[in-house]
Amino acid sequence: MGLKEDIDLLDHKLARLKVEYEQYFMKILKREPVKLREEVEKIILVYSNKNITNTSLKFRYNSLVARFNSYRQHWTRVVRAIEEGTYYRQDGAAYGAPGAAPRSNGNRGDSGGGAGAVQRDPAIVELYNSYVEARKACNEPVEGLTYEAVARTIDQYKKKIEEQYKTADVDLKVAVRDGKTRLVITPKAKG
Repeated sequence: MGLKEDIDLLDHKLARLKVEYEQYFMKILKREPVKLREEVEKIILVYSNKNITNTSLKFRYNSLVARFNSYRQHWTRVVRAIEEGTYYRQDGAAYGAPGAAPRSNGNRGDSGGGAGAVQRDPAIVELYNSYVEARKACNEPVEGLTYEAVARTIDQYKKKIEEQYKTADVDLKVAVRDGKTRLVITPKAKG
């Protein structure tokens, strides 16, 4: 097999591995797809020390390796959350953030929130997840950072914006400035 065929095979196996991990997280598969993951790692290892002279193949290989590394971090985080009992699924997406309280919404694999379950705003959950990922990307600590703390901060700043600008319509986003992650809350422009 040549380099191009191996990269095609790596691409195919990586896509299959992603699907199998999602099935594992949804409890369709009983075991983590370790064998397929080892096959992917083996292909990556074979070409990690070789000089790839074809620029397009080198770019494609490096992109696949970067994608695999990103997936691997995600899978490790979710598996750890499953082991700790903090993992739950919401609207088909996986959440396993430290300190996140699971809630019952009828999904399989749900641990049920009981009386203390909090109804979460999907927009704030998405913003929280983006904020955590941005902090990780900037190598900022995320230990002790909880959804509840971020939601309280957003609520406080929303009240300040409402008082200062006399509007309840605000834009929420995550921004990185000078290597620091920030939550940006601004009044919506009236148009």
